[in-house]
Amino acid sequence: MAQDHDHPADPSCPNGVCSSSAPPLIGSILTGSGLTLDRAVRLLEQGADLPLTEVQLRIVEERALRIAG
Repeated sequence: MAQDHDHPADPSCPNGVCSSSAPPLIGSILTGSGLTLDRAVRLLEQGADLPLTEVQLRIVEERALRIAG
C-alpha cells in the first residue's frame, strides 16, 4: 500500500478532506495526480507506488474491490 509522504495526516482534519483542501476526486480524475480512477486501479493491481493521498488511495482500493467482485 502506498503511503503519502508529501501529505502527512493532519490531526485537525481527521477524515482527510477539509474545506481548504481540493476534493480527492473530480469526475473520474484523482486530483493532483493526473490519473483517472480506472488507471489508478490498474496501476495499483500492478503494484505501482501511487502518488495519492490516503483518501484517494482508499477510493482506488474501493473501486478495485467493486471491479473484482
